[in-house]
Amino acid sequence: MFQFPPRATRGVLLGFTLSQIAMVVSGVITAVIALNLLAAGRPGIAVALFAVTVVLIVLALLRFKGRRLTEWLPIVAAALIQRGAGQNEYRGGPWAPNSVAEHMDLPGPAAGYRGVTAITADGLTEVGLLVHSRERTVTAALTCFGENLVLADRDVQTRRLTDWAQLLNILGADFTDMGLVRWAVTARAVPDTGNRAQRYLANRAIETSSAAYRSLAELTAAAAPAAQRHDIHVSVVFDLNRLSGEIRQGGGTDAALAASVLDRLTGIEAAVAEAGVATGGWLSPRGFAAVLRTQFDPDDQEAVDLRASTPPGGPGTAAGVAPQLAGPVAARTVGWTTYQHDSAFSRTLWVAQMPRQPIGATWLTPLYMRTTCRRTVTLVAQPVPAGLAQLATRKEKVARAGDEVTKRKLRLVRTAREDDEARAVEQIDREQAAGHVRYRYALMVAVTARTLDGLDRDVQQVRRILSRAGCEAVVLAGEQDQAFAAAALPLARGLKPMRGWTA
Repeated sequence: MFQFPPRATRGVLLGFTLSQIAMVVSGVITAVIALNLLAAGRPGIAVALFAVTVVLIVLALLRFKGRRLTEWLPIVAAALIQRGAGQNEYRGGPWAPNSVAEHMDLPGPAAGYRGVTAITADGLTEVGLLVHSRERTVTAALTCFGENLVLADRDVQTRRLTDWAQLLNILGADFTDMGLVRWAVTARAVPDTGNRAQRYLANRAIETSSAAYRSLAELTAAAAPAAQRHDIHVSVVFDLNRLSGEIRQGGGTDAALAASVLDRLTGIEAAVAEAGVATGGWLSPRGFAAVLRTQFDPDDQEAVDLRASTPPGGPGTAAGVAPQLAGPVAARTVGWTTYQHDSAFSRTLWVAQMPRQPIGATWLTPLYMRTTCRRTVTLVAQPVPAGLAQLATRKEKVARAGDEVTKRKLRLVRTAREDDEARAVEQIDREQAAGHVRYRYALMVAVTARTLDGLDRDVQQVRRILSRAGCEAVVLAGEQDQAFAAAALPLARGLKPMRGWTA
């Protein structure tokens, strides 16, 4: 059993953020000016200023859908500016600006990616790397295969959790020193267009005239429309600035970049395998593009799956999708909470609060096993450097001690949530002292459907499951295009950059 710490609510002073304090102070100043104008016999202007005071204080103190109103202001302003500039719609395909250039035709924050092909030591296997020119990062995705943890006994579950914890420390310590800045686990459920159960029965069955075979054949055939498969990818992101020395020594070319990254990818794949996770190799350029393409256009899933059986060098279209065709033909934001892309609509939920009660290793199993919709669950994590983590923890402890002294002087009530947050800070401090790596992370769920009505039903189903698991999930508003890139695509995006001592 383990327990997530509560989401921190401490601000600059007594739980208030700097923006809230600024708005409250502005409201008080406005009220003083209004009183002076009222005393001077100018009631019209005074009433208007009193109204402004009320608006400022309401904006500073109220919350909406899990966020302070001051946090909504930049989101709403950015969304309005985006729509005013006509940047809320994207046209790809023949209308894409980079159809014949090196950059991939992807919308929004993913527009800066270009594909680089890396050849492994055997001289045959290709690995697809996505280089973001503006952010100076390179991304790769490892195919993984999950195992049934629900039916495993308690000792096996504990051992797997221990192995996973060791993997987190390896990624956050050894590979962070080698340039790793983020990683993500993306698990998507898509229709099994090839009906693997039916193919397995047809290929492995020996006695086909028995009643048992006929019964199984009917069962697998009937399950074809509703069958799902689960694709799991571990995405890793490296900082090119940290690799610049090696790349310059290798000649400064894409081949030098690929060689530098491949050396690290080999170590990461070995570490993942040692943690008991079966791997299927790093995605090739066409394989990476196929994942992106089928996320943007679910109707293309069947055609892409059929190409997967094409032998290398054989007749017909090669397996996967050409990197230039990875993006959507058209995409746009619909309202504030929906993203439309090619043949489907998507809505992304952000898990704002993890379960506060002690939970077991299989607490997310209902989300993976009881959902029948097309959905993608993404956990994106960023290891915090040891020095910065220690400074951040020390800052939090000093700030909370100061808040406690201030509340005692003002005789303010200390809530149970504040006690839980203080204990969480102490726990994090002890874990860091024991050698564990501190992480910043976010859990998101992207739900995709063909129609808006179907999307509403599927989102409600996912929210119910998350609520029963003890999570507080909110639908992101005004930023669904960015949320889709973070939650539905294996690009390990979705975290704000670290600033100062904030971790």
